[in-house]
Amino acid sequence: MITRPDCPDAAALQENLAMAMRALGMPPDWPVRIDEAPALAGPELRVDGELVSPCFPAKDGVACPTCGATHDNPDVEIIRWHLAAALGKKTVLLLCSGNAVRSQMAEAIVNHVLGDQWAAFSGGIFPMMLWKPVVQVLKEIGIDARNRKSKHIELFLGCHFDVIISLCSNADDFCTAFPGQGVRKHMPFDDPMTSPFFGFGDLGRTRDLRNDMRNSLCDYLRGIP
Repeated sequence: MITRPDCPDAAALQENLAMAMRALGMPPDWPVRIDEAPALAGPELRVDGELVSPCFPAKDGVACPTCGATHDNPDVEIIRWHLAAALGKKTVLLLCSGNAVRSQMAEAIVNHVLGDQWAAFSGGIFPMMLWKPVVQVLKEIGIDARNRKSKHIELFLGCHFDVIISLCSNADDFCTAFPGQGVRKHMPFDDPMTSPFFGFGDLGRTRDLRNDMRNSLCDYLRGIP
């Protein structure tokens, strides 16, 4: 990491890096080199020599009071993708329409069960707030999802994934529109939010979805060399 010694955004970038490292199970004392460059316009993060930057520049960035430039720190998820690649992990992007139930749950399960080999990411076409039953049924199997946020698939447009899986039962055309490379797979799961019994039996349906995903998704990914 390279930064101006007086850059106010350096601490924010370091925190994003620390969060990405924790998500991958990397120890907090993992060696991170921080160099100071007084002439630099803003902090830079490089992983294996490659600059880590957002796929799209910020639309509402505020000029830095120190150097006058508009800094654009990369999202935690982008940093996590770069770190996962550097660690030699295979990567999978899981897509659904809202990134509120299915893809969120699938991401959490894959990282929990197969995190030693895979780094899972998720996104949606129309991101919505994470559905509360997801948090509860994941907690039952030892996964803390309380602070998870929905993400738009555009966040990952500059990333290459080994596998891209669409999970939408009725929106495969939308969810496979992601232009990234990699093996494409469609594994549709019903969305418990769209049940005609919404509000009744939500936990049961979400628990069934969790168990189904834990078996079928993990078995599929285990079979990929």
